[in-house]
Amino acid sequence: MRQNQFHGIFLDLSFTDRGFPKSFPLFARKIAGDWVFYGFKVPLDEIEQTVVDIQFHMQANEPFDNHLYNDEELIVIFKERVFYATAHASSWKEIEQYGMALGIPKQQLDFWPNRFQDEIHYFEKDDFLETTI
Repeated sequence: MRQNQFHGIFLDLSFTDRGFPKSFPLFARKIAGDWVFYGFKVPLDEIEQTVVDIQFHMQANEPFDNHLYNDEELIVIFKERVFYATAHASSWKEIEQYGMALGIPKQQLDFWPNRFQDEIHYFEKDDFLETTI
């Protein structure tokens, strides 16, 4: 089934302005030491421009990635390159090779969560933000 939105995971350190993730509709925030991961939503019709905006705001000369997903597709965004794959790890070989060539450890190239249902295992209950309708 084709989804009408993507979700994504941002690492605040990957941007020139660590507040950039807050310009998106956020649904979760996870703090891990000095790193802050944000879960955010993107409507399907805004996905292309969102990818461009993310790349533009990412730090240059730093080995970071951010990713977007729905239950079928995965978009992995590096400063200089974007990859389109599926949620299945078997489709990630080229992405992993590129990331490792930048110096990112393979264990950090897991692109998880990469399906909506995985979010409840990635974020803790208290990480989810209240939303208004």
